[in-house]
Amino acid sequence: MFKFLLKALAQLSDPALRRVMYFGILGSVLVFGTLAMGLWYLFDTIPAESVPFLTTIRDWLGGSFEWVSGILFAGGIGVLTFLLFPGVVTIIVGIFLEDVVKAVEAKHYPNLPAGRDQPIREIVISTVKFACLVLLVNVLALPLYILLIFLPPLNLVLFYAINGYLTGREYFELVGLLRREPAETERLRKRHRGRVQLAGIMLVFLMTIPFVNLLAPVIATAFMVHFIHDLPADTE
Repeated sequence: MFKFLLKALAQLSDPALRRVMYFGILGSVLVFGTLAMGLWYLFDTIPAESVPFLTTIRDWLGGSFEWVSGILFAGGIGVLTFLLFPGVVTIIVGIFLEDVVKAVEAKHYPNLPAGRDQPIREIVISTVKFACLVLLVNVLALPLYILLIFLPPLNLVLFYAINGYLTGREYFELVGLLRREPAETERLRKRHRGRVQLAGIMLVFLMTIPFVNLLAPVIATAFMVHFIHDLPADTE
């Protein structure tokens, strides 16, 4: 699978891929910047007296309350970004990822026949469905993440297992649906579910590396094009 990743990285200079990357970076900065400012505004304007446990903590910490709360706020934003990024960034650039698929196929698989015309409605529904599923599953799993916070290997295993499955599935379908009907794409994914899960874990890892995560949806899409075209010929 690493050869697919290397091919994807090598094509990042392609104008079609750069255009989608720039859009994703700008959108991600705007979304998470707005989220951080909105939460900070709420945090700064809600009186501590209106939240019983905050009053107790403030009295206990005394003059250290401000900087401790600032550190905790920054940490909370970091955790939210870590958990929500795969779903949010896919919403931002999802509609444009078809351009990435076409650019990769034009360069590496020029003799392929024309792909399936995927209706824009199908693209939007698929993208939003995936993003909402990622957000919902991670919110539901948040108590487990917190419960396992003192067992770092286990909480990371849980995070990558859940999001690896979801991400592998989404990007496989996103690319597969450009050449196959939904039912056929689903059958192919299930036939190779183990490889798809492993590919998804690799892609989620990219999405959790600072700065690299801004490029991750484009890299993931290019990677999955090579992944699917490498499947055994009798299942293509």
